Amino acid sequence: MTEPPALLEAVAKVARQISPARRPEGSAISQAINEVGQIIEALKRVLDQMEEVLELAELAERQKTADEQEIESLRRALRQLQRPGGPRPRGPEVPQA
Repeated sequence: MTEPPALLEAVAKVARQISPARRPEGSAISQAINEVGQIIEALKRVLDQMEEVLELAELAERQKTADEQEIESLRRALRQLQRPGGPRPRGPEVPQA
């Protein structure tokens, strides 16, 4: 895997944003609560992105199935055209004597 997963990227981004110079003043517990809150928000954004990817994958799967059905239909029509004599056109029937 050449790229880290999006979740790790999001967590790393939040960690970089919380540099010692930017940490809010207060107790270590308050700082930890703030950091966890930011991580939760980052994870929520990642979850939203993952849901979008899932929707796109499902859409692609449905489109693939429809495309495969269309291809098979075209193949059947082509085979029918390639049969000896091809399809017989339907016209007025002439009685044979």
